[in-house]
Amino acid sequence: MNKKNLGGILVIILIVAGIYFFWGGKETWLGFYYPDGCLTCTDQYIYSPQFDDRASCLAWATNLKSQRNNPSDDFECGKNCKTPDGPDGLYVCDETVDY
Repeated sequence: MNKKNLGGILVIILIVAGIYFFWGGKETWLGFYYPDGCLTCTDQYIYSPQFDDRASCLAWATNLKSQRNNPSDDFECGKNCKTPDGPDGLYVCDETVDY
């Protein structure tokens, strides 16, 4: 392989990486709030709006927990969650945090 081909491959790799980081690598966070800590009570879940970062999602959840003032309540935030299939589908997230 000559230097010209290697340079062309390097340029393509940099372009693809740039596209991913600027357009494809954006994180989204969604909050899930469980009144009374009931993880099976899907009809009572409270869902957050979409956030751009984990800190904003956790702030939403801790603020809601403070407002509700119920120590049994629980929550978590998920990164890049996929919409569930069907009425009883569960969200699938790349990562979840609850602190």
